[in-house]
Amino acid sequence: MKDNDLDMTAEVEKEKETRPKKKFFERRSSWFFLGFLLVLLIVLAGVLLGIPRGINDRVSLAETQASPKIRSQIESARLDIEEERYQLALDRLDWILDEMALYMSDEELAEVGELYSQTLLKLSSKGTATPVPSPTATVPVYTPTPDLRGDEELFALAQQQLASEMWDEVIQTLEALRQKNLDYKSIQVDGMLYVALRNRGVAKILIDGSLEPGIYDLTLAERFAPLDSIAEGYRTWTRLYLTGASFWGVDWAQVVYFFEQVYPALPNLRDGTNMTATERFRIGAIEYGSQLAAAGDYCQAQEYFDKAMAISGDPAVQPTAQWVADECWKKNNPPTPVPSVTPTPTPTGGAPTEAPTDEPTPESTPTVEE
Repeated sequence: MKDNDLDMTAEVEKEKETRPKKKFFERRSSWFFLGFLLVLLIVLAGVLLGIPRGINDRVSLAETQASPKIRSQIESARLDIEEERYQLALDRLDWILDEMALYMSDEELAEVGELYSQTLLKLSSKGTATPVPSPTATVPVYTPTPDLRGDEELFALAQQQLASEMWDEVIQTLEALRQKNLDYKSIQVDGMLYVALRNRGVAKILIDGSLEPGIYDLTLAERFAPLDSIAEGYRTWTRLYLTGASFWGVDWAQVVYFFEQVYPALPNLRDGTNMTATERFRIGAIEYGSQLAAAGDYCQAQEYFDKAMAISGDPAVQPTAQWVADECWKKNNPPTPVPSVTPTPTPTGGAPTEAPTDEPTPESTPTVEE
């Protein structure tokens, strides 16, 4: 019995060894495994594709709901600026940037950034008199040191410095903040940099007489927001001043042309020579008038001498100005020529004889006797 069992077992094992093995795809279990794997892949793909779509749908819904709020606050901020409620406008803009920045388009971000810069500028200039040029320039000296303060602390410090009109310090603090964290309150930082650079540029032009550095600061400020009309005017007059000064001693006609445009708008504008636009025009008018007088154009020369003397009387120039005026008068009022009279010649040798007359002598009328 046992031997038979052993023989059968041996035969079965031998049959298994000789039976050919089925390939993977010929097995029924393999098809079940592939089906399960395919279902798993489909589910996984659906999940992966559905998550971004769901996120996008939620973001779109949030943007749709946030857009009216953003638009309403922007328009309210504009109205606040027009009605000079600058701090309220600034609070609105801060709320938009802190709460709604993720749902704003690039155009809306740019619009809010420009409004933010304008509001800060209005706040900084409110109650501040126009700078008056001083005879000497003050150049602050700074020692750069590593700043280990946090982002919020640096931002708060820059706000305090901006309120105190410490333009150099504001720029330094914000540059340190940008080095630590470029993305921290980027639009607010841009607005503060705009105000600091704009006001520092104006101060360099009007107070320090540093015209080229002042123009450079205004150009840097323009990268953050468009320049206001006042700052743009200062930059325009400064460029005209520099152009006119480049002709100094070379072409007096050009000197007069440029400074005659500058000095009525900014009479005390000056450069490193401390010569104001008014003084440069006065000297240029005298020099150009002298050139015209030398060329014989006395009346036009008198026009420029009169302009120069109207600004400031100069005893050294007065004789020349008077001579030019006299020459111009002579040119316009030439002397009237006196007509010459030819005398009648008197005959010589005795008394003058009477000239014969052509009238006939009367003859005696004969009487008729009755």
